Amino acid sequence: MSLLLQTLRTVLLNVVADFFYFPIWWYAGGLKKQLTGILGSFLARQDALALDIWIKNIATPMYGQYDIQGRIISFIMRLAQIIGRLFILIVWGVLLVAWLIVWVLIPVSVAYFVFIQIRLMV
Repeated sequence: MSLLLQTLRTVLLNVVADFFYFPIWWYAGGLKKQLTGILGSFLARQDALALDIWIKNIATPMYGQYDIQGRIISFIMRLAQIIGRLFILIVWGVLLVAWLIVWVLIPVSVAYFVFIQIRLMV
């Protein structure tokens, strides 16, 4: 057998094997990688927003103003910051979950559209 035929056979076998292995990788290793990335992204966003620090210091007056007006203004400002940062974190979490759903549905939708096209051709 010539080198060209051996190379062609090897390449074609690898392409066929990759084609059939793709769904297994997509929903096993690829999904695990996506989940790890999504969790890392959520935790990084949580760290960047420092929501736990804002909650921990909600009753601490800002700028050393210990009078009643300073305490009230500080509490209201920190509460507004907590609500805004929590909203951003929730939106980020929803976007990450939406991305995960898209990731899971991509191969299914591609297979569906290929099936539709094949059905229309027949």
